[in-house]
Amino acid sequence: MELDEEEDNPVFDWFYDHQPLKYTKMVNGPSYRLWRLTLPVMANLHRLSNQLLSDLIDKNYFYLFDKKSFFTAKALNMAIPGGPKFEPMFRDIQDEDEDWNEFNDINKIIVRHQIRTEYKIAFPHLYNSRPRKVELSPYHHPTVLFIKNDDPEIEAFYFDEVINPISAYKTEKLRGLTDNLEVTDEDLEEFILPETV
Repeated sequence: MELDEEEDNPVFDWFYDHQPLKYTKMVNGPSYRLWRLTLPVMANLHRLSNQLLSDLIDKNYFYLFDKKSFFTAKALNMAIPGGPKFEPMFRDIQDEDEDWNEFNDINKIIVRHQIRTEYKIAFPHLYNSRPRKVELSPYHHPTVLFIKNDDPEIEAFYFDEVINPISAYKTEKLRGLTDNLEVTDEDLEEFILPETV
């Protein structure tokens, strides 16, 4: 990657070094465990790493595809569709109750269709008869309304049309109503706000 000497000035001298900033005040030494970078250096590094950062910051995107869901799938001896398969954690699940089935118990509700694996992993205590060592993952995270802005010149708070579109059909209807509400300069000079405002 070509660095610009003016734009990337805070990192230009050491960015491609083998062990950058090794014996400076910014890092503690060759271990790089502690570091204290200045704000211009961090801003420049963030801008350069922008291509590597993921656009997916919504945690709901990874629903049932995180560590807790995988731990639950392993504990229940199931596989999430499209996910990894594990060795069973408890091998006694299949052997127990061989002589008992759903027709032997009068109190048992007979469900003729198969319960989906996703339901069994999302709600392990509801859809499984003996859940052991399951991890409960959150059902829903707060909605993320962040839109990544690629233009550095735009201000921090602005009106984004992706979130708040202005529909044209409403403006067309209101145009006829506002035509005869034009305010002249004389009207503005005569207008005085009441004291109670």
